[in-house]
Amino acid sequence: MPKNTRVLGVVIGGALAIGPVARAEVVAAQSAPSFEMAQGRGQATLLLNEKTGSPEAALSRLSLQPGAQVPEHVHEGSAEFLYVMSGEMTLVLDGQKQVLRAGDAVRIPAGHKHAGQVAASGPRVELVQIYVGPGPEARFRTGKPITPPSKP
Repeated sequence: MPKNTRVLGVVIGGALAIGPVARAEVVAAQSAPSFEMAQGRGQATLLLNEKTGSPEAALSRLSLQPGAQVPEHVHEGSAEFLYVMSGEMTLVLDGQKQVLRAGDAVRIPAGHKHAGQVAASGPRVELVQIYVGPGPEARFRTGKPITPPSKP
């Protein structure tokens, strides 16, 4: 059994069911791994995911420089949620362009094509990204590691 797990007994229909209960997790930003993304014009900091004990969802912080592009892609088994903390960018979702600004939130259902672009003359964009059905964030690990993780 994983070290961060407790066992909880629950009575279901007169039978005792025993299964793991995950503990709460805190991941310090300075200890989270960061990787280059968007052809070196962005950074992904992987805060919560299956590797940190979060089997339900993954949470990352993305920082995109002016001119950064995220090519069109699809997450077949995971919904993606984005919250724009600062900056402005264009999101293309199922062929429809939308401008995202600080304070905006987006839900991208599993299986929907999407892409993003930060204007070359615009400010840096800071986002919180959540995948329900973790896994897609693992692709960031193919980028060059940023050591130590830089502060956004």
